[in-house]
Amino acid sequence: MWVRIRGKVGLGAALAQCRRAAGVTQNELAERIGAERTTVINMEAGRNRALERLVKAFSLCGYDLVAVPRGATVRVIESGDPTDGDR
Repeated sequence: MWVRIRGKVGLGAALAQCRRAAGVTQNELAERIGAERTTVINMEAGRNRALERLVKAFSLCGYDLVAVPRGATVRVIESGDPTDGDR
């Protein structure tokens, strides 16, 4: 499974999807990153200004972020203008 990350909601949804696929609870993830569970909840809900700005910066430069599982082989095929498409 891989996920394309577009916008703050996309980042949060991707994190939640990847966390669930890894079989990790919000509490477990929070402990592993040294944060409170509310931090993970806010990240998954797209309520983190720093992450929102990071994704927006890439988007404004015409890029999407992509999360892929470790060990996966990634092949990128460029087509057309990278600023085309939905945001």
